[in-house]
Parts: sequence; structure tokens; C-alpha cells
Amino acid sequence: MSRHGTVAALVITIALALGAQAQAAEVHVRGDQCGYASNYDVRVTPAGIDFSRHGTPPNDVFMHDGALRVDGKPVAVSAEDAARLRRYEADMRSLLPEMAGIAHEAVGIAFDALDTVAATLGGSQHRRDALVRQLNQSRVAALRGMDASIDAAHWSQQDFADAIDQPIEQASNQLAGALTRSVLWSLFTGRASELEARADSIDASVDKAMQARSGRLEARAKALCPRLAELDELQQQFRFRLAGGQPLQLLMDNRDRKGKDSQSGAGDAAVATR
Repeated sequence: MSRHGTVAALVITIALALGAQAQAAEVHVRGDQCGYASNYDVRVTPAGIDFSRHGTPPNDVFMHDGALRVDGKPVAVSAEDAARLRRYEADMRSLLPEMAGIAHEAVGIAFDALDTVAATLGGSQHRRDALVRQLNQSRVAALRGMDASIDAAHWSQQDFADAIDQPIEQASNQLAGALTRSVLWSLFTGRASELEARADSIDASVDKAMQARSGRLEARAKALCPRLAELDELQQQFRFRLAGGQPLQLLMDNRDRKGKDSQSGAGDAAVATR
């Protein structure tokens, strides 16, 4: 193979390897993939659950033990609705830790893939070790940032996207730059064939491992869809009305209602792989 061909092959391989980690990183829970979405941030405390947002009222909804307060004012509810509110609160309390766990696993999959690429294509042993240490520091920072915005007691879709996408994109870009320099150095020092052999070995191994883990994560996330459907069903059963006469809607059903029941499709995918 010519030097030009070797460069092209190695650069393409690096792109494919980094693409594998990107695919793993972008498997994450998105309620709208089940047909549901919410523009409320959710915070769980022992005292109750708070749903908050900016813009169109109601901006703050608080529920605990069957009692409801909307924008600071108590809402009178029947015994039946109090029971439904208790179920809604209990379901949210059990749902958030699972969503946070899926988010952490998505980050872990992405950084594990990056580690594999760095340890295989990062040049000399010393340089490979340095790259892996740098990635581990980035992983710790990413998880620390996620814990500050998303955990078993707090969920925000925007915070979720920011906590995952930004640190992984930054780490990927840094690694891509380091690997490109490693390719050029290997060419200049006559070690292109060695690096090319490593590149050939990484394609199948990274892709297979990431596909398997991403598949398990996707199944785990998909299992949340029926539970979102149950929450939607509960809110539709509420008989109380807000001050303006409208029903309380914490989840929105975004599915096309033409020709189908708005309560169907609970098993739709709960994850997005962009």
C-alpha cells in the first residue's frame, strides 16, 4: 500500500472507531421516543415532588401524599384523585433512579470505547497510557458534572443532554487530534504498518462490544415506555381542574393521533441513537 493509501486507511479507521463510541454515547432516554415528552424539570425530596418550568403557567407543581399545590396555591382534590396523585408520586420516585442509571451507563459506554481506541492507536506505550489517563480524568469530570445536574432525585432533559453530549464531544475531539498526530508520526518513523495492524484489529472489536452494550442499554431504556404510559393514563384520570379550568398535564402525548388511540404505543422505543 502506498503512503497516501496508508494515511487514508488509518484516518478512516480512526473515524470509524470514534464513530462507534459516538453511537454508544448517544443512546439515551428520551420520553418523546415513547410518544411522550415533558418540559418540566423534576426534583424529588422526602417532602414531595416538584415539577418546575419557565414560561406558560403552571410553572410550579408540587405533590406529596395525595396533596397538590400549583404555583403556590393548594388545589382541592377528591379522595380518588388523592389516590391517583399518590400513585403518580410513587411512580416518579421509582422512575428517576432508573433514568439516572441509564444516563451513567451511556457515559460509561462512550468512555470505555474511547479508552479502547486510545490504548490501541495512541502511539507509543507511554503516549497510550497518557491518553488513557487523560480520558479517565475526563470521565470523572463528566460523571461529576452529571451528578450535579441529574441523579435519582433530579431530572432535566436539557441538563441530561448537556451533561452527556458536551464532555464526550470534547474528549472525542481531543482524542481525534492526538490520534491524527500519532498517525503522522508513525509514517515519519516507518511504523505505519504496525499502526495499521492495530487499526485493523480495532474495527471489529470496538464495534462488536459497543453494539452489544448499546443494545442492552436500549432494551433497558425501552422498558421505561410502559411506565411513562401509565403516568399519562393517571394524569388523564385526574378529575380536578386548575384555576383556568384546564387539566393538569405534566406529560404531553406527542404521537400522531390520526386513526389511533392516544394511549397506545407504550412499547415504542424509549431511546434515541442519533
